[in-house]
Amino acid sequence: MSDFSAEFSRNLRSAGVVGAGGAGFPSYVKAQGRAEYALVNAAECEPLLKKDQKILEYFPGKVFDGLELLMRAVGAKKGIVGIKKKHERLIPRLEEIAKGRKNISVLKLGDYYPAGDEQCLVLEATGRVVPPGGIPLDVGCVVCNVETLYNAAFPGRPVTETFITVNGAVKKPATFRVPVGITWREAVELCGGFTVKDPAYIDGGPMMGKVMTDFEAPVVKASGGIVVLPKNHPLIVKKSQSRPVFTRVGRSTCDQCSFCTEFCPRYLLGHNVQPHRVMRTMLFSGGPEHKLHSQYGLLCCECSLCSLYSCPEGLNPREACVSAKSDLRELKMGFKNSTLNTGRAPQVHPVRDFRKVPVSKLIKRLGLEDYNKDAPWADISYKPAKVKILMSQHIGVPCSPSVKEGQRVEKGAVVGDVPADKLGCPVHASISGAVGKVNEKYVEIIA
Repeated sequence: MSDFSAEFSRNLRSAGVVGAGGAGFPSYVKAQGRAEYALVNAAECEPLLKKDQKILEYFPGKVFDGLELLMRAVGAKKGIVGIKKKHERLIPRLEEIAKGRKNISVLKLGDYYPAGDEQCLVLEATGRVVPPGGIPLDVGCVVCNVETLYNAAFPGRPVTETFITVNGAVKKPATFRVPVGITWREAVELCGGFTVKDPAYIDGGPMMGKVMTDFEAPVVKASGGIVVLPKNHPLIVKKSQSRPVFTRVGRSTCDQCSFCTEFCPRYLLGHNVQPHRVMRTMLFSGGPEHKLHSQYGLLCCECSLCSLYSCPEGLNPREACVSAKSDLRELKMGFKNSTLNTGRAPQVHPVRDFRKVPVSKLIKRLGLEDYNKDAPWADISYKPAKVKILMSQHIGVPCSPSVKEGQRVEKGAVVGDVPADKLGCPVHASISGAVGKVNEKYVEIIA
C-alpha cells in the first residue's frame, strides 16, 4: 500500500465514511485494495428516491474529486460514472466535468431495475462478471455510491450530515441534507407533514427497504431516504409478511413456474441462485432435501424483484431466500463451502438484455403511480433540539460510547468508536451540545 493509500484510508476511517447507499460498508477498506476500475454507482434505481440525482446536480465537482482520490488510492487507471441515460439534463454537465479530469468517463445505463446492483454495474461498465460469492475487487473493480465519494472529497472531515429523500404520502416531497440522528418524523415535518392518517414508511426504498412504523427512529449515515405510504397499502402489507405466513401461503400456492429464477439479476449473470428451488423447501420439514434446496438462495442479492414483480402468484421468494441464508448461517454454511460451489466461471445468460425490468413497469406493479413524484432539492438549514447517534451505523463491529452523560461536545467530536483492529469506524456528534442518555445502542446529544 502506498503512503497516499494509507493516508487516504486513515482519513476515511477517522471521518466515519461508510457506504451511503444503504449497506454502510466502511469505505476505508475499499481504499486499501488495488483495482483497475473505480466505478461510481449513480444508477439509483429504487423507485421514488432522488438523493444521488440531486447530489450530482448540485455538487458534481465534489463527487468527481472523491472519485479521483479513490482512483489514486487503489491505482485505478479508469474511473466510470454509471448513471441512467434518462437523466438527459444532467448527463451533459457530468460529461463536461469528466473531460477536465484524467481517465474518467460517463456510462449511460438503461432505466431498468436493478441497474444499481453493483455486480450488474460491473458487467455493464467493464464486461467482467464477478465470480459467485465474490466481490467486484475480484475482477479489478471498486464500486462506491455517489454520497460516499462526496464525503470522501473532504479528507478527514467527520460525517455529521446525510442526504435524504422523503417521498410518497407527504405534502411536499423533497431531497435535502440533515444532521445525522434527527428522527424521521422531523424529516417528514420538513416536508409539510403526512397526507394520510395512518402512515408507515419504507426505509431505503420500495424494493430493498424495510417497513417501519416508528417515525421516532433516527436517521443514520447510510440512510438514503424513505417512502411514506398508508399502512394498508398493498406494498406495506406484502413486505410485512411474517415467515409463518409467507411459508404457509407459498407451500399451498407455488406451482414452480420458475419466473422468480428467470428474472433474477444474479441468475442472469450466470450465478447459481434459483429462488424457485428455495420455494420448494416449503414442502420439506427438514433433512437433506430441505438443506439442498436452501443452498440455491445463498447467492440471493435480496433485490426483491422475484417477490414484488416476477411471481404471478404474488408469493415471497425473496423472504424465502433470506430465511434460507439465515438457517444455513447457523450451520456455518456459505456459498464457498456449499455443494453448489463448483468453481466454474459463470456465463452470462444469453437473453439477459431481454429480461431487464423497466422501472416504469415496476412502479405500476408496486402500486406507486400516484406517489411517483419529483422530490426537488431543498436547501434546508435545520437545527434540531436533540439528536440520537446510533452506535451501529455500518457493517462490522458496533461502536462503544466514548462520552459520558453531561459532557459537553462540539459538532464533529467522536462520540463512539471501535478498536483499530476491528471492522468499523467512529460516529460523531452531528450538533454541539450536552450529552444526554448514553447506552450501548446510542448517544443522545441535546443542543
